[in-house]
Amino acid sequence: MTEILNKMRARDLLLGFLLAVGMFVLMGYKGQDDVVLSNGRYQLAAWGDGVAHGAFVMDTLTGETKIVYRYKNIGNDKFKERDNLNTVFVDIK
Repeated sequence: MTEILNKMRARDLLLGFLLAVGMFVLMGYKGQDDVVLSNGRYQLAAWGDGVAHGAFVMDTLTGETKIVYRYKNIGNDKFKERDNLNTVFVDIK
């Protein structure tokens, strides 16, 4: 009786493993290294508060962030504090 139960458990375990692997294949599983390569090296994010708004870029390999664009409102005056929209990442200060 216990031999039959052990065989059934082994069969169910193998079947579960095969189903999990099959689901990873069907869903297009990507490893951790593939995530950075498929999404690109640089990520862009926008931010804003009541006074200013802008955008910054992050280098996903080094974690370095730089402000690319900042537009500020002071009273009725509006001006660009930074404008590096057409600048290479390494040249942004």
